[in-house]
Amino acid sequence: MSDDVSLTGPAFPPEEFRQRRRNLLAAMAERELPVLVVTAPEDIYYLTGYNNQGHFAFTALVVAADGEPVLVARAMEAPTAAAQVPDCAFDGYGDDADPAAVLSSTIKQAGGPQEAVGYQGHSMTFPIAVWNRVRDSVPAQAWIDCTDLLVGLRAVHSDRELACIEAAARLSDLGMQAALDAVGAGVPEAEVAAAGLHAMIRSGSDYPGFVPLVRTMDRVDQEHLAWSTRRLRDTDTVFLELSAAVARYHAPLTRTVAVAGPPRSPAAAEIALVGHAAIRAAIRPGRTAEDIYRAWRDTVDADLGAPNDRHHCGYLIGIGFPPSWVGGNAVLGLRPGNTTVLRPGMTFYIQSWVIKQQVGDHVVCDTVLVTEDGCELLTTTSRGEAP
Repeated sequence: MSDDVSLTGPAFPPEEFRQRRRNLLAAMAERELPVLVVTAPEDIYYLTGYNNQGHFAFTALVVAADGEPVLVARAMEAPTAAAQVPDCAFDGYGDDADPAAVLSSTIKQAGGPQEAVGYQGHSMTFPIAVWNRVRDSVPAQAWIDCTDLLVGLRAVHSDRELACIEAAARLSDLGMQAALDAVGAGVPEAEVAAAGLHAMIRSGSDYPGFVPLVRTMDRVDQEHLAWSTRRLRDTDTVFLELSAAVARYHAPLTRTVAVAGPPRSPAAAEIALVGHAAIRAAIRPGRTAEDIYRAWRDTVDADLGAPNDRHHCGYLIGIGFPPSWVGGNAVLGLRPGNTTVLRPGMTFYIQSWVIKQQVGDHVVCDTVLVTEDGCELLTTTSRGEAP
């Protein structure tokens, strides 16, 4: 991919969004689905380019086999919708109105309410109160959970999407290096996080879907903590995880660093790095997600001489809105039981965690691209391998 990508302005021309919607309509036709209600912010963005932080108020995109898509959102979002998605209709609701009533009316006007209506059952942004009122108001013969439909369509990235992910990876590396440079005895965790975030945003990053995570390794298993005001000590080892975002596309990475001196757990670091290499070696088109997990787990368990009970070794990465950089809670993970086949153009956040073992704790993670014959590392900050 080209190293030259604009970090400002629209990342995609209108035709790319129209093609994505045509692909969706074709997939809906295969399922004999006349209407689909899309509520995940990542999927609404993927189909239209609608990009703001207003999803805390109920927002939906109604896609029908006949007619233009309709964006249902808070009425005050109309100017944003007009500027960003002029080829979609807008149906706004006031703060004193019931969004369920507006959405129900929009679905009925879209046609086919007596037939099947698709929805995203795993969406975090379809409140149960709204869902219940819509389901009671629309006389569909069946409501069909179509969460997997858009996850499948978004899994393989176009060249333009990959350019955004690669640009995000470069900014993530800048942020990680700034965070690593800020680590020192007496420095608050918050200052380390601020250094990473500042470097990314100053260099062109959007706001990320997830803030930087900075914590000492004695709390490494307390996942998804952001940071504290605790000052680092020279005996501490620090967990650093962050991602930049370009046009809402993310490329996260994680590093483990000692505040002073060499790694506190060199054996754990070596095993984690060997596991990281095993994931990269296993990734290639045609393999399944569980194949990759098995390759990592077998390698790490053999080196440890004991089971390393980590539930996955990575997941698909791309579009993300707060509170996540993975695209909602329908995560396509490299985990046991996932038979999804890897294809060129997918990007994964690969993770090699070795924690709470006798050898100590170490974590190393990166964003990679599935290529025609293997994978390519997109984040490149030093992982501390021997030269």
